[in-house]
Amino acid sequence: MIFVEQVSKQFGSKALFENVSFHLRPGEKVGLVGENGTGKTTFFKVITGKAMPDKGRVTLRKGLRLGLLEQEMDGGSETVLERVVLGDPHFLKVKTEMESLESDQTFHERYGDLQHEFERLGGYDREARAKIILQGLGFKSEQWDQPLDRLSGGWRMRCELSRLLLQSPDILLLDEPSNHLDLRSVVWLESFLKAHEGSVLIISHDRRFLNSLVSRVVELERGTLSVYTGNYDDYEKQKQEKAELLESQAANQSRKIAEVERFIERFRAKNTKATQVQSRIKMLDKMERVQTTQGTKAIHFRFPQPIRTGRNVLEIEGISKIYGSLKVYENFSINLERGWKVALVGENGAGKSTLLKLMAGALQPDAGEVKLGANVSRSYFAQHQGETLNFDHTVFQSLEESAPGLLLTEKRNILGAFLFAGDDVEKKVSVLSGGERSRLALARMLCGGGSSKSGNASANSSRPPSLILFDEPTNHLDMRSREHLAAVLSDYDGSLVVISHDRFFLDGFINRVWEVEAGGIKEYSGDYSDYEWVKSKEVQEVVVSLGSTKEPSSAQLNRDRKKKEAEERNQRYKNLKPLQTRLAKVESRLEVLMQTNETLQARLADSEIYEEGAKTRLLKTLEEQTTLKAEEKILMLEWDELTVAIEQIESPEKMDFSET
Repeated sequence: MIFVEQVSKQFGSKALFENVSFHLRPGEKVGLVGENGTGKTTFFKVITGKAMPDKGRVTLRKGLRLGLLEQEMDGGSETVLERVVLGDPHFLKVKTEMESLESDQTFHERYGDLQHEFERLGGYDREARAKIILQGLGFKSEQWDQPLDRLSGGWRMRCELSRLLLQSPDILLLDEPSNHLDLRSVVWLESFLKAHEGSVLIISHDRRFLNSLVSRVVELERGTLSVYTGNYDDYEKQKQEKAELLESQAANQSRKIAEVERFIERFRAKNTKATQVQSRIKMLDKMERVQTTQGTKAIHFRFPQPIRTGRNVLEIEGISKIYGSLKVYENFSINLERGWKVALVGENGAGKSTLLKLMAGALQPDAGEVKLGANVSRSYFAQHQGETLNFDHTVFQSLEESAPGLLLTEKRNILGAFLFAGDDVEKKVSVLSGGERSRLALARMLCGGGSSKSGNASANSSRPPSLILFDEPTNHLDMRSREHLAAVLSDYDGSLVVISHDRFFLDGFINRVWEVEAGGIKEYSGDYSDYEWVKSKEVQEVVVSLGSTKEPSSAQLNRDRKKKEAEERNQRYKNLKPLQTRLAKVESRLEVLMQTNETLQARLADSEIYEEGAKTRLLKTLEEQTTLKAEEKILMLEWDELTVAIEQIESPEKMDFSET
């Protein structure tokens, strides 16, 4: 569906990627991974044409519908529901023209064509499907009529994601789709994408999300693109095996180089060995050195341990919190004990963030009391903590503000642990990326010590707080840094409460789950996987209690609809099968040609081929390249014809509505 061939892109003196090739197949779900700043988002923009490659080309199947979720979205005066339902320009054009012709009988034939297309696009149940998607991504019904410009950036992103999912394009390009979602919305999105029949290319730092969805992982690293078969766990295993092989090859090569260098040094001064010495010098100059994989940088540090507290770390007694007519909590009580590491889960709007703020002292209850236990100090990491830093300070000044009592060496070691090394510590906070600000805020929490019982920061302590309250701490952190942070928190002796949408991250350290619902909490012991298992058992018990014959009518209707769709697909199968088989062969041959072309390009880049004695080899290589290009051109034409033919069979009613 998408062919990326020998594409390069450079910004200033930095080459993001060079001569990379990639093929996305129909119906395939692929994860795009790599460190922050390696060019993943730019790669998306090159695919969609929002950015032009410096060289190479991107070929898309004719008539392909792309849906791109970017990390930024502007607001507008239209409502959430209007944006989702009418956000498809093609659907809006069909709907608008239909409405304009409804009273004009002279255009009845055109109106019939439009109505047919309107039905194909699901126009009559489009709003109902939009509401289902909005609910899945956390929108309440009262939010559907809110203007976009009144929503936060995170909620606008949810709206944009809903719009793309409703369109159901041939290819979804999703850039960090789970970043602005709560945990339940992530689980819903995962289920939705599993059922999506189109292709999906996902940038994500959520390991469980990728493990559940993708069948291939593409890594962008040091300007190159490497493809691995399987999910994220498979990718890590294969990458480790590849690294070990390269290390072995590099070691063998180093031994050979050392032997040659010893020969050169030993016989350099002997005239009788001059020819042999020069031959070996030339051999070393021409030798292509084995490049081992560089270790991925990640946060690497160990929390100093907090002061031991009493058994009761925090007590909530009879609190109430009301916003207008909405009672979030009423006469609510709960205790947090020493060593508890709690994940707060629940539907969006259930009151998770409100409870965390009450525990942190960032929000005062309307009634009741929040009490800290003996020797308890607390620290609160808000969802956008990085944006609260002093933007005029340098990185070093920001850390020093939090812990002036530490030695200079200690401060630099901590900053180095959070990937701020060398001149990075003199950067202004204002020029840092979102991920860098989050890391700096975490570093400040580490060395800034605890806080007083009122929740105010204590600048003179160099020990961490005994109670940490996290609201989405992993946003903007890459996968390895998330995993190391989870390991650190597992080693941390204090107590903590965390809200996070990353299930793998939570599984790394929590020992309790508090499910917030209807102004109360249901407690579960164990990690997040244990909680999921218990919840699945609860759902099964509910289904059994309802009885297998008493199914909702909507479920029956849904099965009937799916049965009918299956019958239609089977009817088209006989015609589609030979075309799809041939298309697979064409795509497979094109991939071989792309790889062969890379080999020929590398051969032509070698200066030896242009020497006097290598003329025959040069001509042969050029001839091979000409033959290859000719075959590639023929195959690309056939690929285009096959994809159009398949599309016509799959959607025979598809028409051109470019003319009015």
